Amino acid sequence: MNSQNTVMLKSFKNGINIKLDPEADFETIYQELIEKFNASAKFFGKARLVISFEGRTLTEDEEEFLIKCIQENTDITVACVIGKNEAQEIQYIRAANSFSENSNEHGGQFYKGSIKAGETIETDSSLIVLGDVNNGGEVSASGNVIILGSLYGHVHAGCFGDDKSFIVALDLKSSLIEIADRKELITEKNSLFLKNKAVPKIIYVDGDVLRAKAITTDTLNNLPL
Repeated sequence: MNSQNTVMLKSFKNGINIKLDPEADFETIYQELIEKFNASAKFFGKARLVISFEGRTLTEDEEEFLIKCIQENTDITVACVIGKNEAQEIQYIRAANSFSENSNEHGGQFYKGSIKAGETIETDSSLIVLGDVNNGGEVSASGNVIILGSLYGHVHAGCFGDDKSFIVALDLKSSLIEIADRKELITEKNSLFLKNKAVPKIIYVDGDVLRAKAITTDTLNNLPL
């Protein structure tokens, strides 16, 4: 990269990938980042975006500094930062946003990291977890819950009674799932949940029961949401 290309921006749906020159000094990167985002501020408008950095390893302080720089020089709200090898997470963030547009009216929040035993995360919106929900961890949301990792703990979507909410998990290992006032204790005999198959699944209310299906194009096109 030359002095004018120490920072390169590439947008994807609901996000921006920022490629940084590994050889440039941080001050040069910072200055060019300001220039690039000032020039593209009108294009992005008041968007809420996922950001990913690529090309060099940033310290926590450097990452926070660059995020602050973006938000101070544009009207962008940075929803979260994901790693360079998390293409699958980008795919499911897209899916989550698509679900939200076509179902309920809840806003969305991101939680970066795994939820450990004894931890409880509650929100009055939808939630995307960029990590696992471990045994003993709990998530409660008034809207949808998207787990971009393994779900071992307890998740309650639509906790204020919205039975149009749903749960998505890349790997479903939980023994207790709730949506609105429907609760399902998952056992090894409950083949409906395909618990032993590590494929992404969506769980939703169908009549008076909870259903879980592997995520396919046909599944998404025929969901009763």
